[in-house]
Amino acid sequence: MLIETHGEVCRLGYLRPITAIAAAMGGETTLEYIAAMLHSLVQNAQAAERGEERVTGYVRNPVTARNYVTLARDLGFVGSERTGGLGTWGRIYMAMRSSAKFAAYVRGDVKLSHRELVSLNQVEKFLMLFVILQQDHLMTKRLIEFAMERGEFTRNEAMIFLMEEVYPEVLRTMISSAGKRKRAELLQKLEEAQKFKEMRESYGRKSEWIRSPLYAKYRHVAPPRLEWLVDLDLLTKVRRGRYALSEFAKANAPTIRKALGFPPSSLPDQLFANVAPAYLRYVKAPQRSASLQAILTAYRQLSREGKEPVNVRTLEIATSFLLLENNLLMTPKEAHEFLNGLSLIYSDKIFVTPMEDGLYVTGMALKETDLAL
Repeated sequence: MLIETHGEVCRLGYLRPITAIAAAMGGETTLEYIAAMLHSLVQNAQAAERGEERVTGYVRNPVTARNYVTLARDLGFVGSERTGGLGTWGRIYMAMRSSAKFAAYVRGDVKLSHRELVSLNQVEKFLMLFVILQQDHLMTKRLIEFAMERGEFTRNEAMIFLMEEVYPEVLRTMISSAGKRKRAELLQKLEEAQKFKEMRESYGRKSEWIRSPLYAKYRHVAPPRLEWLVDLDLLTKVRRGRYALSEFAKANAPTIRKALGFPPSSLPDQLFANVAPAYLRYVKAPQRSASLQAILTAYRQLSREGKEPVNVRTLEIATSFLLLENNLLMTPKEAHEFLNGLSLIYSDKIFVTPMEDGLYVTGMALKETDLAL
């Protein structure tokens, strides 16, 4: 569960070149090297596009680049220092067609402007929302609900809401399932968090509050999340330090509220069924042939052409996103049912094996032409 971020990591678009760099390097690299590569790529893009350095969250130096790589790790796009390579979401993204231009950019085959580095297409916006609501569910969910309730608000109001109401809730949730050592650490954080309001109100002047260490803590939690929602078309910046619900969010508010009302276990399917069509209009159900092609493509990409086993849940979600790139809608649950059906019919061509952390597809000899037989 993601809680603390860094105040500079405001642009979700950077997660894509970070993922492409990690994919190109494999397990033979470090997070520091990925950060150095990101900084270099951004600076090269900047050379042809002056003025972009004023973009909120711009990668100005190697330290900012490292903070973005840390965010990519925490969200599951890249692996840890120990595991290296890609995280689950990085593997899914690299299986998608949208990743191709970033893979080519990292190889040096194409040039991209800085705007292209940070601008998300509609499928990527939905992907990022999907990932963040998995990894940062409590914080992001409550922030979206707060924005919908308020309509327009200041950054300071959002910081106070998140840090003084939501942050303690998140800590209590984490404490309930933490081990002994982690529990003690979280209890200490909760004790401190319960005094945030009192500490903030103890500052006599606004200038004192802004210069305080406590303000710095607030700034690292709320502002990045507000900017993420700007990237996802849910908020707009009215003026400096002030945000408003976007026209997109207003038009789809009932749908978004409905999806957010479901528990985390049901949220993935609800997001696909209800929110994905808001980002991609005119989506339709896929034909069986298109579903099969997507699941085979996802398997080939995720397994590195059959060299590695693929977690069944990861395969199902990747299939849903590959179809979405073609304006076809299949929820992960529907992908699960489709894969189950194929496994029963073609038990000699699809091999599913239980492993320590779930079911894995260890082989798939199915072809697109098999459905016609």
